[in-house]
Amino acid sequence: MKKKHLCTLLSAVVLAGALAAGTGTAFAGEEEKVLNVAWNADMQTMDVHKTTSNYAIPLAIFDRLLEVQLNDDGTSELVKSLVDDYSISDDGLVYSFTLKDGLKFSDGSDLTSEDVEYTFTRMFALEDSVQTDFTTAIKGSEAVMNGEADTLEGFNVIDDTHFEITLDAPYASFLAVLATPTCCIFSKENVEEAGDDFGILPEKTIGSGPYMVQDWVANDSVTLVANPYYWGEPASASVVNIKIYPDASTMNMAFQNGEIDILDCDYIDSAIVDSVYKTAYADQIVYANRLATTYLALNENVEPLNDVNVRKAIQMAIDRQGILDAIYGGEGVTVDGIYPAGSIGFTEANQGWLQYDPEGAKALLEEAGYADGFDLELSHDSTASASIQNVLEIVAANLQEIGINATIQPYDEAAWLTLRKSGEMPSFTATWTLDYNDPSNIIDTFFSSPESGTLRSLNYPDQEIMDRVSAASAIVDEEERLAEYAALEEKIVKEDAAWVPMYTRQHLFVVNPDRIEHFTPHWAGYSDFNVYGVTMK
Repeated sequence: MKKKHLCTLLSAVVLAGALAAGTGTAFAGEEEKVLNVAWNADMQTMDVHKTTSNYAIPLAIFDRLLEVQLNDDGTSELVKSLVDDYSISDDGLVYSFTLKDGLKFSDGSDLTSEDVEYTFTRMFALEDSVQTDFTTAIKGSEAVMNGEADTLEGFNVIDDTHFEITLDAPYASFLAVLATPTCCIFSKENVEEAGDDFGILPEKTIGSGPYMVQDWVANDSVTLVANPYYWGEPASASVVNIKIYPDASTMNMAFQNGEIDILDCDYIDSAIVDSVYKTAYADQIVYANRLATTYLALNENVEPLNDVNVRKAIQMAIDRQGILDAIYGGEGVTVDGIYPAGSIGFTEANQGWLQYDPEGAKALLEEAGYADGFDLELSHDSTASASIQNVLEIVAANLQEIGINATIQPYDEAAWLTLRKSGEMPSFTATWTLDYNDPSNIIDTFFSSPESGTLRSLNYPDQEIMDRVSAASAIVDEEERLAEYAALEEKIVKEDAAWVPMYTRQHLFVVNPDRIEHFTPHWAGYSDFNVYGVTMK
């Protein structure tokens, strides 16, 4: 990567021309509002087909067909973005889309169905693409990936604003997948002209999103300016300066000195967050659910974890709220199921049943014939953070309290993964972060087949339930599908105690109240910064 990336005169001419003509969403006649934010490390590329990390800039400069909207009450929902309308065939195979009229990229060129087709074809055809996991449901994707075809059989361009996508099999989560960074829509003309410079040079990386990149100085800063051709509501901040602070203490002082408008608390030492920001800045903190579930996995091939009463006793023995309070300052919510708080599919009907009850847990162990307890290994990845190790220590202490001799066994990362994937790991704690906002993303991963259960060392034995999990993603009616996911969650977690649900943690940001009117974080569990979610004063 070059040390400095500068926007060429082309972008400046486009912006100036749009301002003069009064087109798009330019800020003609308005006072320029500048937003200052911070990162702790630089991105590597803006090309989402070549990265699985740091999507903040791609999310700001590109659009997707659909988006996930984070509501003020912490819930989320799918909403239309580039798409004006869509429909799904009765058999759940054909998705028909209509693009909004007059869509343009930031260079003023039209965004059409051909650009959408090109984007999805490139996703599969690109030799070093890392974004094929969730979109292979599209008919013909395997042939493109294997080099057997250069066109995507399942994509049919009807005209500039109408197209159809056909799947190999019904996959109701497909709409949620379209809202992920994987599915950012590119300009065919731009990408082909830019070649290897696409995603690297700002002047050769354009999109249709609310911003465009004006300047990128590697390992130092990124500057965004408003896209004058953006089809939606104008971004509140016309300029965004992103400064990179590898040192947390320097970033901390920069915020307190007024040099940063929004501070991501994940970048700051937790002790400082607790002692400084939760006290002196308490009214300036914005909270967002991570859309991730932390859980304790129990291997049903290991005695006595194959006894449902033993598993239920373990569920009742763990003080989940105590862990949140002791390790994470209470920042999070306990969850009693599979789906994270705030995600699509999360239902209050499945919450509230699991209570911390050591005495009840002891009674269940006695009923199962283990009044004197048993030995249990809590397997541990030695490279995990100190906070995860502290969580395991509390879990072990909770289990000791009901008579289970729980010991923490560390493994190096490679050995830990090998043991877990073998299906022989007795028990472990981990967190699953949603890749896309749909219950299928998590329940399919753990409970859709014997193979998925082996890979996670769960070994859930109920084939009928696994078949239902696998079939749920093909249910076309959304209300029926979500009801089925709720029923499966209740069966697997409450009745079968197949795993121990623990909590959804929260992501904290601190805002400068003199400059920020409102801030809505990004919906995703991986919590990328949402530039467009800022309202400046």
